[in-house]
Amino acid sequence: MSSLPECAMLKHVHHSAYRCRDAEQTRWFYEDVLGLPLTLAMVFDEEPGTGRKIDYMHLFFKMGDDNFIAFFDAPEGADEKLFRARSAFDLHLAFEVDTREELKAWRRRINQAGRPCFGPIDHEFIHSIYFFDPNGIPLEITIKDPDYEAVVAKDAANAHRVLKEWTEKTRALKERNFGAAALDLRGIDMSKTDFSKIKNPSDKAAQQ
Repeated sequence: MSSLPECAMLKHVHHSAYRCRDAEQTRWFYEDVLGLPLTLAMVFDEEPGTGRKIDYMHLFFKMGDDNFIAFFDAPEGADEKLFRARSAFDLHLAFEVDTREELKAWRRRINQAGRPCFGPIDHEFIHSIYFFDPNGIPLEITIKDPDYEAVVAKDAANAHRVLKEWTEKTRALKERNFGAAALDLRGIDMSKTDFSKIKNPSDKAAQQ
């Protein structure tokens, strides 16, 4: 059990945010292809926290549950390498629909838009189709298997034991890759973090 103070349960993901190559290219895909309405398109000229001068746009697309997927269009200093297709092991985002028919309809729509989409793949507790957005982000649309609740309940009962066994099994390899100190670190490694450029909100309030 954690010794940290209790807090309210986190309810949902308000938004997840990623960098995009171009705001309009991204709008075409998420609004015209995936049907998520562009809800916010905000332009700024200063990086929050540091005060660094930089022009960027922060845009938000609303999903069916009123949560958002968001993007930053910050062309200054951006490199095309940032938008190469990434491994799903490193990053991916999964949306959900209700039926297999809806899943197949989305596969047809995405393919017809010129974005290759494959699947469904049976993961036992979910069934998913896969594709990439124009920014190289791996995306997934999934439906729950009829036995979803039973599978999740069974796995939940053993999750900590399975995690412990996996940690023990992979520890030696990870120590060679990352070092024991990195694996055992909890919290922020203050010795490697530069907070000198972070503005204190109280300083700004005092100036007003």
